[in-house]
Amino acid sequence: MGLSIRGSGARVHVNMTSSMLDSGALEFRGDFGASSQILVVGSALVTTSSYAIFFVAFFFGANSSLLLIKNRIEGNRYAVYFSGAVVVDGGGIIVKGNTLSTTKEDEGVESSVCVNALGVKNGGYFDVEDNTMSSVNGVILLGATTVSSAGLLRVAECIFVGSTKFLNSA
Repeated sequence: MGLSIRGSGARVHVNMTSSMLDSGALEFRGDFGASSQILVVGSALVTTSSYAIFFVAFFFGANSSLLLIKNRIEGNRYAVYFSGAVVVDGGGIIVKGNTLSTTKEDEGVESSVCVNALGVKNGGYFDVEDNTMSSVNGVILLGATTVSSAGLLRVAECIFVGSTKFLNSA
């Protein structure tokens, strides 16, 4: 086990700066209330666990922000993994300036950023920008993905190490 941070429905502010985690995962679990702020910056999260940063049973309150900036993040299967549906309502998730990698390549789903379902609405945004990604998949969106009401879903200026594939949506 690495570090587990649990939300209880209240607004929280989490700041993890210039830290190192070399065993287990950084896990966010629970309900992070409206206007919560989570910042992970300048840290090294290199683990032999399946994922380095894991969002499980994670509920993100309206107008909340999650910033993953200038980190080195490495897991076996996923660098950053959202296991359930994520709804970004008026707030934002920014993954910027990181080195994201995975060490396994045995099932074809290994990815730098994996989101099982995503909803972005009311001016919310999910922005993956200026990252270096080394895994089977750079960013993979599984399940339902919906962007509405001036929402923004963006992957820009990333470097993908290895092969590059594009999948056209229906």
